This record gives sequence, structure tokens and C-alpha cells, in this order.
Amino acid sequence: MRVESGRTIGSPLPGRLSRNTVTLAVSSVGGAALSFVLSALIGRALGQDGLGVYATALAWVLPLSLVAEFGIGTLITRDLAINPAAAPVYLRAAVFARLTLGGSLTLLLALAAPLVSPHPAVARGVPLAAPLVLILPFFSLFSAVFRARQAMWPIPWLNIGMLAAQVALTAAVFAAGGDVLAALAVNTLTSAGQLVAAWWVWRRWFAAHPSNNPLPGYREGQMWQVYGLLRRAWPFALAAVLAALQLRLNAILLERLTTTGEAGYYAAAARFAEAGRVIPNALFGALFPALAALAADECALERTFRRVMPALAAFGAALALVVMPLAGVLLNLTYGENFTPAAPVLVIAMWGLLFALLRGGRTLYWYARGREQFTNAVTAITLALQVALALWFIPAHGAVGAALAGLLTEAAALLLLWRPKWFSTTHRYTPAE
Repeated sequence: MRVESGRTIGSPLPGRLSRNTVTLAVSSVGGAALSFVLSALIGRALGQDGLGVYATALAWVLPLSLVAEFGIGTLITRDLAINPAAAPVYLRAAVFARLTLGGSLTLLLALAAPLVSPHPAVARGVPLAAPLVLILPFFSLFSAVFRARQAMWPIPWLNIGMLAAQVALTAAVFAAGGDVLAALAVNTLTSAGQLVAAWWVWRRWFAAHPSNNPLPGYREGQMWQVYGLLRRAWPFALAAVLAALQLRLNAILLERLTTTGEAGYYAAAARFAEAGRVIPNALFGALFPALAALAADECALERTFRRVMPALAAFGAALALVVMPLAGVLLNLTYGENFTPAAPVLVIAMWGLLFALLRGGRTLYWYARGREQFTNAVTAITLALQVALALWFIPAHGAVGAALAGLLTEAAALLLLWRPKWFSTTHRYTPAE
């Protein structure tokens, strides 16, 4: 591996990549386990209606947090992996962008809460969760710096610590007679604590000397720096928003078109699918900053993905085959017998996960080659397809219809991403773009 003009050329060190993958896997496994416990705790204490209200309120918050994030974390991870010395100016511009976008969207969501849902509990819960629109992007800013430095060790401590506190406090709230609104408030408070802890870790181990230099390639002046950062992050922002909408769309449509109980069934099954993403997401998280060095080495990039994709396919298929005969048992043990009707939803969701993992791998491939615009076009097409399928299937089949719409959408997205005639293979990413 060699360095030319501040860029690292060649394959990343396998040992570091493996260690980072294991570290992120620990974070993801611990986080998924605690998220399962939290979901089961809410489901057992409040039933499918309470879990449906909780999931629906967060379904409105999370896409807006990704608008506030605006793809800046992804851009920072990629650019600072190449040029760590630029961290102070990137962070300064990112803080201004976060406050402007996140603060405005938080206020807007809190004020518009009565309009986002006809369900009174959801309308009351949304303002309690609204601060997450600002908190989550600020936390992602610090985690982006950790990833760019190839130092993943703070991430599991921060994620697992926050979720452990959230589970403990939520259990205490329920024991004292609290409801779903109290659970949403605990979520917001523990996320704020996680952000404070991330700031302390950054100040203690990662903070660089302040710099008055402007962002590379852009005019001086704070507003111009923010504008330059947002302009370069725009493709990643659009990708994140489209992906979040696609992920949360079914939960929102279920609450609108059926009942909160159907939304609760879907949320319970979705937790298992989210758990299935734990190991692949750890791999993706460790691989992405390392791939910044491979953008100019097509052969190394191709070799890496020829190894990754079969492993993802085998992993997804194995999970689906294991869950098929055990779906009812798993739901009964985790959430209680009231959630047994969600077994078909779980089976379909796990087969949808197979296509989602392959789609994720192929998307990361195109990110590494600077083809964010192409992946965004695919996501926009499949989002429209998902809306059409959901409006067709959900009124007749409820949560089962939502899961089926998700499976067909992921399969269509993978097919579109795999068609080589749709894209050029000559483009190469450079930090100056």
C-alpha cells in the first residue's frame, strides 16, 4: 500500500479491516439484542397497540433526522479517511449545517404533530420524539470521525451503553405505571446522553487543533463553507432520505390504512429483520472508509466485492430458512402469544432481507466508484413501486401485504442495480469533486 498526494492507494490492511468489522459487529449485536429487549418490553407491557404507537411516532422522526443529517456523515467518513488533517474545517461547517437543518425540522415536526396522524397517542408522542431529529445527526457527526480514523472502539461503548440505559429506564417507567409517551421521552433523554458522551470521547481522544483553513476547493466564509459541504453531501443526503422513506413507509401506511395493531405486528417482525442486518452492517461500516483507498484500484475493488456478495447471499438465505419453521415460536417467546398472527409477516420479511442485503452490498460498490446518482435513481424508482404495491396489498392483507410489498421492492431494486448497461464504468471519485 502506498500514498500519493495524500491518497492511499492499494488494499487496506486485512488485519485492521477484520478488527474493525468485529468491533462494529459487537456494537451491532449488542445493540440489536437490547433493541429486541426494548421492543419486547414495550409489546408485553402495552400490547400491539402500544408498540404500534411507539413505532409510528419514530417512523415520522427518523426520516427527518436523515434530512438533517444530509449525507454529511457519509461524506466526512469518505473524505477524512483520505485527508484526516481536514477534520477541523469539516466539523465546523457540519455543526452549522446541523443546527440550521436539524433545529428547523425539529421545531416544524413538533408544531405539525397534530397533522401527522389521526391517532391521538401518536400525535402526542411525536413532539416527545422530535428532538431526535437534531440529536441523531449530531451523534452521527462524531461517529463519522471515529470511522474515518479507523478507530471503531468508541462506537460499541456508546451504542450499547445508551440502549442499556434506555431499557433499564423504560422498565422502571413501566413499573411505575408509565405509558408509551413515557417510553418515547426516555428514548429522547438517553439519546441526548449518548450525544454528550460522544462529544466527551471526541474531545478526549480525537479533537484536532483548531484550524481557520477553508474547506478544500471552496471559498472562505462560514456560509460558503456550509454551502460547499451541503452541495457535495447532497447525493448522499438524497440516498439516505429515500432509503429511510422506503424503510418506514410500510409502518406509516399500515397505521393509516389499517390499525395500530397491524402496525404492531409489522414492527415485531421488522425487529427480527433488523437483527439479521447486524453482521452485514458491521462489515459495511468497516469496509466503507477502507474503500476510499480502493476507488482508483478497479481490480482490488472487484476482487473485494466478488468475495463479499456470495457471503451475503449465503447469510441471508440461511437466516430465512432457519426462521421459516420457527416464526410463530419466536414471536410467542419474544412478544407473547398475542403476536403469533404475525408469523407469516416474519417469514416474508426474512426473505425480503436476503434481497436487501445483496442490494446493500451492490449499493456500497457503486458508492465506492462515485456513482451515488445512479443508486439514487434506482431507489426513487423502487420507492414509487413500493407505494403502489403497498396501496394495493395493505388494505386487503394488512401487515402481510406490507411485508410482501417490501420483498418485491427489494428484489426489483437489486435487479436494477445489477444491470451494467445502465451505468458507465469509467468514472473515478476524487476528493476535489
